[in-house]
Amino acid sequence: MKKIALLTAIALLLPVGVDAAKPVVLEKHGYVVSEPRITNQYYVRQIGTDLAWSKTRGASDIVVALIDSSADRNHTDLKNVPRVVNSMKGPYSADTHGTHTAGIMAGKHNRFGIAGLAPNVRYHFYNVFYGRNSEYTDSWTVAKAVDTAVAKGATIINLSLGGDDYDRRLAASIKQARAKGVVVVASSGNDGMTKTSFPANMKEVIAVGAIDSRHQVADFSNMDASVKIVAPGVNILSLGVNNRFIYMDGTSMAAPMVTASLALVKSINPFLTPDEVDALIAKMPRSQGKTYTELNTLKLLDATPRPLTLSTDSIWKQRYITDVKLNVMQRPTIKTTYGLYMGSKKIKTLSPNTNFTMFAYGDWLPSGQYRLVAQMTDGKYKRSTSKTIDYINTVKTSISVDAADAQTFSLQTTRKGVVTVLDADGNKMYEALHIAGTFPVRGDTTKPLTVILKPTDVREKVVSASYTPPAVEEEPPVVESL
Repeated sequence: MKKIALLTAIALLLPVGVDAAKPVVLEKHGYVVSEPRITNQYYVRQIGTDLAWSKTRGASDIVVALIDSSADRNHTDLKNVPRVVNSMKGPYSADTHGTHTAGIMAGKHNRFGIAGLAPNVRYHFYNVFYGRNSEYTDSWTVAKAVDTAVAKGATIINLSLGGDDYDRRLAASIKQARAKGVVVVASSGNDGMTKTSFPANMKEVIAVGAIDSRHQVADFSNMDASVKIVAPGVNILSLGVNNRFIYMDGTSMAAPMVTASLALVKSINPFLTPDEVDALIAKMPRSQGKTYTELNTLKLLDATPRPLTLSTDSIWKQRYITDVKLNVMQRPTIKTTYGLYMGSKKIKTLSPNTNFTMFAYGDWLPSGQYRLVAQMTDGKYKRSTSKTIDYINTVKTSISVDAADAQTFSLQTTRKGVVTVLDADGNKMYEALHIAGTFPVRGDTTKPLTVILKPTDVREKVVSASYTPPAVEEEPPVVESL
């Protein structure tokens, strides 16, 4: 079996007791980070995640599978992370490498230590390393972890590991994962070579190289045409075991930064395929002459196509609505629902980009606040968008009455309500609930009556109309000539 070595470098242990810098508040577009060690996480600003957090810090239905050594689940910055732990090999005992990579992505924003890049997504931590110091793993164990992660619903898989040799079993698992829509990210290797490690060198994998705080490729980072994106991997502060914080170097540190950024991308649009994620990365700006782009989370999020977009005026004064535009990502597996709501009550089911009226349940809808809500799901992920509308109903309540024939009155109402007909003496001849429109009422049209409409819309006033029969002209007497 092929051995896959940890892609990491020197770690400098810092116990919790070491004096930390005073908490610094970073306020970007309304989101505040108050982690005591945020100023030592230079990479957060370098990759633009501090600005991206105002858009999303992750969605709970996005699952990141970290296939690594065991993360310290008792670390304060990981303790409340939504997670599942799995061990593919040996006991699940906390290890520095897995804890460090986990912290980069998952560290909670809890005012204790560091700020993880995607703190609100769900994590599955897989231990695949074994040996005296959890030093090695093998490709078949990693393949088993990949298969398990896919079966358990992983959205993205992070592999901060690699080796020199190709393995068909692991390659097959990665190919199958991608075919099922799972994005796979791997570190390029720490040998300072122009050859990327396996499995990062697979075309089905997003290979990540490392740069430093000056945006220069790290001298240890493997780099070739397989590497399409780089991220900070030098002097990276994250978590250590036993509630410590440590600095580490390596492409192992760069890979989870890309994974976390893509977790935020998928939080906005979980329906993106791996090919579409690749294309998104390819469209990112890159320096002249470079074959790779430098990770910028904010730019990735800004370029991410939204699965649903809804546009219309915020005030409607017309009963016939023609200016609503709903754009929906087209997928054969996605089902979209769309409707008009008042509070939590659904008023009408709508079709995208089809005109509609503010008429429902037999009446013109009352003035007030409404919401357009569109939702799409593929059975695994669900995303929605909404728009709040202030509607002004210009249709006033009125009623009219005419004689249709000698024994029938024709009543016409503009709003739904209870119609009451009284005779000349004030006796009730007729009473019923009617929708807006015209309807007949039987009665002697030679006698006067009063019609009252009490609208179901309590904001409208009660109205009435009177009927007076037309005067009948007497015919002049016929005079016969003698």
